[in-house]
This record gives sequence, C-alpha cells and structure tokens, in this order.
Amino acid sequence: MGARIPLAKRLRDIGERGLIEWITRRIEECEGASLPPGDDAADLLFRGRLLVACDMLAESTDIPAGMRLEDVGFKAISSATSDIAAKGGKPLAYLISLMLPSEMSLEDFQKLWRGFEEAAGFYDGRIIGGDLNSGNEIVIDVICLGKAERTFSRLGARPGDILATTGEFGAQAAGLHALLNKLGNDPLASRVIEKFSRPIARVREALELAKTPAITSSIDSSDGLAESLYELARLNNVGFIIENPPISADARRYAEKFGANLFDLVFYGGEEYELVLTIRPDFLDEAIKAVERAGGRLFVIGRAVEEGGIRVRWDGRWIKLEKKGYRHF
Repeated sequence: MGARIPLAKRLRDIGERGLIEWITRRIEECEGASLPPGDDAADLLFRGRLLVACDMLAESTDIPAGMRLEDVGFKAISSATSDIAAKGGKPLAYLISLMLPSEMSLEDFQKLWRGFEEAAGFYDGRIIGGDLNSGNEIVIDVICLGKAERTFSRLGARPGDILATTGEFGAQAAGLHALLNKLGNDPLASRVIEKFSRPIARVREALELAKTPAITSSIDSSDGLAESLYELARLNNVGFIIENPPISADARRYAEKFGANLFDLVFYGGEEYELVLTIRPDFLDEAIKAVERAGGRLFVIGRAVEEGGIRVRWDGRWIKLEKKGYRHF
C-alpha cells in the first residue's frame, strides 16, 4: 500500500505520480477486465447497446461557495448519470478527468474523491480511470459509460402526447438561493440545500419505463424545466400546455418564507436531474405503474399541442413561458 501521506500536504508536495498512485489503489477492476487499474486505458467486457455521456463542472460557474467537496463529487457523478438515465440506460463505469489547484490539500482532495466513490456506488457503477492536470480552479469532467436495452430520444413527441416528469421542481433552485445567501442555519433552507447538493439521477425509473412502449421523447432537466420543454418543443415542432405545474412543497414554503420568486424557482432554476417525458396517452397507466415499481412517482403536468409555444396555468391564469434557462455562453 505504501506510506501514508499526511493530510496536511498540498497536491504540489505529493506530485502527479503520488496522487495517481493513491487513486489507482482505490480503483476496482471491472469483472473480466484484462488491463489492471492505472494502465494507459481501461477495459470492460460488454454486450448490448453502449451509451456514452459526459458532463463538466467548473468551480467558478458550477460550485457555489459553501458547498461541501463531498457533495461536489457526488453531484458531478449524478450529472453525467442523469444523461444516461434520460436515454433509458443504467451506468456501468465512469472516467473522471480533474483539473486541480496545486495548493489544494490532500484532505480536500480526498473529500472530493469520496463523493465520486459514494455516487458511483449508489448508481452501481465503477470508477475505472481518468486524467489529472493542474490549474487555477477545480474543473471536473465525468464520462459515464452506460448500457440500454431500449433507448429514449429527444425526438418523437406528437400533439396529444401526455407531458410528465419524474419529480417536482423548485427545491434545488431554492437550495442554491439558500447557499448563496448563507441561510444554512434555517431548517427549511438546510433541507433544500441538501436537495441541491445531492441530486439523484432517475436511473431506476428510466429502466422500468424502458420496459414499456410508453415514452415518445425524453430529456434530462438539469438546465431548467423551461429550457428542457423548449428543447423538446423545438425538436418535435410542437407546443405544450402545462395545466399542473410540478411545484415542490419545499419550494413553495421557501418562496413564502424568504421572498424568492416561486415561478422562477420551478421553471428556471435547474439542477433537478428529473426526466421530462412525453407519453402515448393509451400507455399512460403503464408508465405510471412502471415509475411506481421503481419507488417513484410520475407527475402528469400537461400535454403536447400543435400550436407552438408553451403556456402555463399559474394562480388561475394562463402565462406564456419565456424561453430561458441555464447556459454557459
């Protein structure tokens, strides 16, 4: 195992080789692998349809001050996993590329890595490799390799399809608001911060839904519900009527208590990692039961229509949903 490295040391003191050796000792070989951990590439035995997704987090744009490094690691894995889930798949393995400040302590690095390991284990996947570099801030790029028997595309929605989500919206955006405003001592704020920091990708729900012919289109909602809806509308040349907005009870309470805009929390906040789905009307009951088998709940929020645009029934009146959401550029 080698000598134990003092946690007070900085990464620049340990060096790239020392850090790679520490990581390599923690990597599990995939069943049937012919290459050992730490080799130039990783291999795994595979049969079926391979899904590949990647997602990047940068400290300056994606990691708010006060967020625990364990949660940063967990969220980075969940983010890439959610894209696999949105296509009807389950994760198998992860490659993690890191840019890290040389002044980062080993203790902080280990907190970050524990988050990676916890999330990978939660989704029944394995970390099999990656890359290291130094820089002025933390940058995390996760590649997720997944498997699917049947895939969901963003294409396929038709007028008359049911619009649904696998969860409610707004609590995660409230959590970000609470973090930025340092409200963590409040019990409600602490609860929504936890939801923001530890999002769960809907893998179980996706796998059960993939066993049915119900889904006509699917998209991950991490960039915000409005952004996801407009992307489905654009690709499928449809519009949406939202009669039952999926409002989180915690988001509603948070907005009332701290003066946040509830509509913005629900539609423009992002970070939920839910599935936004269109469903054949005659298979709706089957889809509901599939999600229930996974231990979840399907929220029917509206329907697809021929007329373009998105309208939302909110507080007894119809509102045109503006097209905006999280974008890096």
